[in-house]
Amino acid sequence: MPLVDFATTLQSTALGAALRDATPATVLLIQIGHVLGLILLLTALLLVNLHLLGWGLRRQPLRDVVRGTRWALRLGLVLTIGSGSLLFLTAPVSYIANPAFVPKIALLLAALALQAGLARRLASDAPLPPLLARGSAALGLTLWFGVGLAGRAIGFV
Repeated sequence: MPLVDFATTLQSTALGAALRDATPATVLLIQIGHVLGLILLLTALLLVNLHLLGWGLRRQPLRDVVRGTRWALRLGLVLTIGSGSLLFLTAPVSYIANPAFVPKIALLLAALALQAGLARRLASDAPLPPLLARGSAALGLTLWFGVGLAGRAIGFV
């Protein structure tokens, strides 16, 4: 099934119709949830990745930074993806046609894969080689901020 056909099917669902007919206040609440999720997610990611780069929280053990930010990372991810999915369902065909949308999703999938692999590695308590830690952190931050920039570009292209 081509992507446009899938988007058309999603757009014609009852949820898609309900979201398109939602009050401005409802859409605003979804957007606020999306922004709050992004703030939580990016704050947690920034703290862990800056530590891996050796640029912040140097006195804290990495394990403590990861554990201390885990709740924000998880809640931020759930809020961001949940609210983003609802926003997408308001007009899937328009989003699919937007030239910034597919790069955003590709960057998101790459960032999630990298973060999941990094989280699994950090949870093992095995020390990361410095080059791997710094490279993963730099790539992760680049991907996540790329997701944000591409997401912001959706409204302008």
